[in-house]
Amino acid sequence: MANFADSPFAVLRRSYRLLICGPTPPMLDLSELGGPARSCSAAELDRHLLSAPREVADAVWRVLLRRAREDDATWTVVAAGLALPGLYGARRWLRTGLGEGVDDLEAEMLTALVEEMRRTDLSRSGVCGRLVYAARKAGQRHRYTVLRAWDRERPWERERAEPSHAGHGAVTLLARALGTGALRPLEAELIARTHLEHAPLRQVAAELGLSYITARRYRRRAQERLAAVCTEEQSAV
Repeated sequence: MANFADSPFAVLRRSYRLLICGPTPPMLDLSELGGPARSCSAAELDRHLLSAPREVADAVWRVLLRRAREDDATWTVVAAGLALPGLYGARRWLRTGLGEGVDDLEAEMLTALVEEMRRTDLSRSGVCGRLVYAARKAGQRHRYTVLRAWDRERPWERERAEPSHAGHGAVTLLARALGTGALRPLEAELIARTHLEHAPLRQVAAELGLSYITARRYRRRAQERLAAVCTEEQSAV
């Protein structure tokens, strides 16, 4: 059984809380933004960014990531800690069926998050959203790689370790479609979230940064390609 108390996300959360709740929390210099606040503690950032307009949040995130890019481990931890709510939301469905492999999933997501901190274009909007999206994509790739390996190498172990459920065949099909390139990770997530988890398409589209119309178009085309994959597999039998 996975020990969530020692998982990568849990370790990050503890490290983050120790930083922001300590007697001398780190202070972020915001003087370049020109507002009344010249500096802000990490704890204040946590509260402020929850309700800040997107333009203000983006400006603060740019300052924060510049500090992290100076090889400042403190602000790297703070930035990752501030992104944790989005990471937990993305992990919610990605962890299904992985068992003790959730730790590896979280590690992949955190690695991608930190890499994106160092390379993301700070001139673009939605800074935090793009960080979480990069982590989610890495989690998707890891999840489907693991499931594909289980189906190919140890299918009997998987059957014994997990009870059967309605979505098992669909997950396997999505993994195969991703492995062959028939689907992109974003398309697979749209199908998995709306058909396997029964989440509303409008909600999923918003979380992925897509308009409803775009998400519906992506999903429809992906479903057409998925149907073609099913037809080809049945013909080959």
